[in-house]
Amino acid sequence: MDRNTVIGFSLIFLILAGYYWYTAPTPEEIQMQLTQDSIARVEAANKQKIDQKDSSGMNSGTQGIQSDLAIDSTEILRLSKNFGDHLEGDANKYAISNQHLTLEILAKGGGISQVRLNEYKRSNGQDLILLDSQKNQMSWSWTDQDGDEHSSDEYFWKPTLQNDSVLNLRLSVDESSYIEQQYALSADKPYVVDYNVVVRGMENYVRRGNSDFRMDWSTVLQKQEKDMKWELQHSAMVYKLPNESPTSLKSTEEAEEDIKSPLQWFAFKQQYFTALMASNRDILADTKLKMGENREGDTLNIKPMSATIYMAYKGETDRVGDFKFYFGPTHYKTLENTDIGLAEASLERLVPLGWGIFGWVNRGVVIPVFAFLQSIIGSTGIMIMLLTVIIKFALLPLVYKSYISTAKMRILKPEMDAIKEKHGSDMQKVQQENMALYKKAGVSPLSGCVPMLLQLPILFAMFQFFPVAFELRQESFLWSNDLSQWDGPSLGFNIPFYGDHVSYFTLMMTVSTLIYTHLNNQISGVSGQMKYIGYFMPVIFLGVLNDYASGLTWYYFVSNVITFGQQFVIRRFVDDSKLHAQIAAAKKKPVKKSKFQERMELAMKASQQKAQQQQKRKR
Repeated sequence: MDRNTVIGFSLIFLILAGYYWYTAPTPEEIQMQLTQDSIARVEAANKQKIDQKDSSGMNSGTQGIQSDLAIDSTEILRLSKNFGDHLEGDANKYAISNQHLTLEILAKGGGISQVRLNEYKRSNGQDLILLDSQKNQMSWSWTDQDGDEHSSDEYFWKPTLQNDSVLNLRLSVDESSYIEQQYALSADKPYVVDYNVVVRGMENYVRRGNSDFRMDWSTVLQKQEKDMKWELQHSAMVYKLPNESPTSLKSTEEAEEDIKSPLQWFAFKQQYFTALMASNRDILADTKLKMGENREGDTLNIKPMSATIYMAYKGETDRVGDFKFYFGPTHYKTLENTDIGLAEASLERLVPLGWGIFGWVNRGVVIPVFAFLQSIIGSTGIMIMLLTVIIKFALLPLVYKSYISTAKMRILKPEMDAIKEKHGSDMQKVQQENMALYKKAGVSPLSGCVPMLLQLPILFAMFQFFPVAFELRQESFLWSNDLSQWDGPSLGFNIPFYGDHVSYFTLMMTVSTLIYTHLNNQISGVSGQMKYIGYFMPVIFLGVLNDYASGLTWYYFVSNVITFGQQFVIRRFVDDSKLHAQIAAAKKKPVKKSKFQERMELAMKASQQKAQQQQKRKR
C-alpha cells in the first residue's frame, strides 16, 4: 500500500469519526430516550390489556387503563430521573463467605437477603439460616432534589468490586456521582461484617438535611432449636445507648419503641444466635424498633422484628456511613471478645445471666470456671459434673456449719418441747424461754439458715446460666442428645402440669431430692406439717423443670449426690455426745447480755405486763 492510499484511508476515518461525534446524542437525550422506551413498553402492555377487554366493558376498562398509564408514566419518570441505567438487570444474588458466614446479597436493592452460619446446624440437622431470604428485607430510602422519594430496592445495583469476601455494589448517576454499598468479611473478626454506605458527588441529587437516608430492616426470626417455648422466651430486641447498659424490649409481648437518642447498636436476639447492627456515630436519633408476637400455631417462625434507623446527609461531596453487622452465636465469651469498633460495646450483656448478685456470680465465677474446664475437657456432661464438685467443695464450710447448727437444734428439741408443753398456748412465754435456752446453750437458731442463704446466689445463678449457656447447645451426654434441651422421649399425650414428654435427668433429680429431704428430716428432727412440705416441693419441681435444659437437671442431680456424700462424711466425724457435752458446758457459763439484749428483754417484759393487765381488766 503506497503513501497516498494510507493518507486517503486516514482522511476517510477522521471524517467518519468527526461525523459520529457531531451527531452523537447528549447524556440528557440518552436519558430521555430510555424514559420514552420505558413508557413505550408500558403503553404496549396497556394496549394489550385494552385489546383483551370485551366490547361490553370496553369504555370503562379503557378509562381505567388510561389512568393506570398516567400513573405508570409518572412513576417511570420518577425512577429514571437520575438512575435510568439501573431500571433493568438480572434478578440475581451475589454471595461472599468465609469459614464463619455466608451472605447472599440482592442485585436489586443491594441489601442482605440471607445469612448462613457455616459452623452450626439447626436442631433438625439442616443448615442454620439466621436470616431467611423469604422473610428478610433491608433497604435504604432517600429524597431527591425535587422532593421525590427513592428506595434502594427499586434499582439494580452493579458490582464494582467482588471477590470471595468483599462486594461493592453501586447505584450511579455518572462516574463521579453515585451511592455505593460495601460489604467485607474479615478472617480475624469472626461473625463481623464491615458495611459502608458511600455517598459521593450526590449533593445535587439528594436533598440536604439530617435524616435524609433511612434504612428499613425487617425480618422474621426462624426456629433453630427443638423446643419453641424457650426460643420464644429468650428472643428479644435489644439496643444500647452510649454510656448506658443494654435495654431489652419485653420478650413476652408485642412491643414498639421510639428512641430519641443516637444508638450504638441494636440487635434481633434469639436464644442462641443474634443479628446485630452497630455504628460509632451514624445511627441517629428517632430510631424505631418494633417486635411482633408469635402467631398461635406457628411452629416455624419465632416472631417478626423490624428497625428503622437514620443516617445524616448534609450535602457533603463525600459521605461514608460506617456500620458493622454481627451475625453469630449469643455466646458470652465470643461476644465479649468481638470488636465492632466501640469502646464499651457490652455485647456480652446480650446473654441474660440474671440481675444483681446472680449476674455477678455467673460472670465472675461460673463462666470463668466453665471456660477453664472447657479448655481441658472434651465432654460437656463431665464439665458440668466437675463444675458442681468445685462449687460444692467451695461451699463445704457453710454446709458443715449448717449441719452442726441443725444437730445442736436437734439435741435441744426435747427441752424445747418441754417448754411448749409447760406454757401451752402462751406463745410469747414459749418464745421467751426458748431464746433463754439458746443463749445458755450457745446456739443461734439462725446459724443453720444463714449458711443456706449464702448458697442461694449460687443456686439461682446456675438456674439462670444453664438455659442460656451456648456451651450446652447440641452437646450430647449419656442419653441426652442436646444438653440445652430436655432429654427423654415424647409421650404422645399431655399430662396436666407435667407435659407431653419425660425428662430422665429431671426424674433422677426429683428422686435424689426426696431422698435428701428424708435424710435431712432425720438429722433435724423436723415433724408435723413442715415434714410433709419438704416432700411436696420436689414433686412441684418435677413438673416445673421437666421442660428445662437437661444440663441444668443433671447439675442438680450431681449436686444432690455430692450433698449425700458430704453429709455422710460429716456424720462420721461429728460426735453427737461431744455436742451434748459442749451444750452442757455452755449452759453452766454465765450468760453475758449485750445492751441490745437487755433492751429487748425489758421491752418483752413490758409488753407481757401490759398484756396481763389487759386480761385482768377484762375479768
